[in-house]
Amino acid sequence: MLKITDTALTQIKKSISEETKGMSLRIAAKQADDGSIQYGMGYDDNKAEDDVVVELEGLEVLIAPSSRDLLIGATIDYVSLEDEEMHFIFINPNDPNHKAPQDN
Repeated sequence: MLKITDTALTQIKKSISEETKGMSLRIAAKQADDGSIQYGMGYDDNKAEDDVVVELEGLEVLIAPSSRDLLIGATIDYVSLEDEEMHFIFINPNDPNHKAPQDN
């Protein structure tokens, strides 16, 4: 289903605070009118009965049924983009703007 790189998982675990300790990470996706996919990520302590639950090295990830199909095969990574600032990115073959990484 959804993959999270080791770099992203490490950063997510570092971001856990006293307020979010024990909460699950919720990942959301929705398709915009132009077909692109918009993403959201945050901590949540309200697990719904129909949520998809993914366990990743002690981290519980929740995905609502409305986001499930959009996230199949997606990868979350944490990378340096502009001015060496680090950002979470979604690499998703379901996104019409997706371009596969090129081998150098």
